[in-house]
Amino acid sequence: MSVPPPGPYRPRTMVHPGPVAPLRLEPVAARGQRQWRLVLAPGQVLLPALTGTLAAQGVQAAALALFGGELETVAYCLPIPDPEGQLIATYGAPLVLHHAALLRASATLGQTADGAPVIHCHATFADAQGQVRGGHVLPDRTVVGQRPITVLVTALDGIELRLGFDPETRLHMLRPSEKKSAKQDD
Repeated sequence: MSVPPPGPYRPRTMVHPGPVAPLRLEPVAARGQRQWRLVLAPGQVLLPALTGTLAAQGVQAAALALFGGELETVAYCLPIPDPEGQLIATYGAPLVLHHAALLRASATLGQTADGAPVIHCHATFADAQGQVRGGHVLPDRTVVGQRPITVLVTALDGIELRLGFDPETRLHMLRPSEKKSAKQDD
């Protein structure tokens, strides 16, 4: 890999189509963090395996790191320029790969606006020929292969992550907020 010669460089700047948000980051402190490992067994579909296991632990918001193991099927998308020109990028048509080795994935557990669990996941994996690939994983169409997958879960207690429209990007994103306690709901 060559090193560029010295000179004035400017990183590529991407300007979203909507009004600039006055607050770029939305910090919300968790009331506590629980962390543990779980194993996804061969044949499990990522979305119900993760959301079911975490719901049984009372978890509605979490950061997940997945590593090792095999994916029997991985459905994923790559970013493409928005054909309508309304967004910086959108996702292309889903790609499907069979018998991939999972290298690493990062995922976030949150909820849709109506409270259904949702997983946002990006991963890198190697195909049967060893070529490294990656993208936005579709967890409802991705199946664990013969080698189990390890997941490091960090539960974000006291936080809600809800899908909501972001006017600046014009995308639906997981937005953090402090979770209301049962006493606050009364």
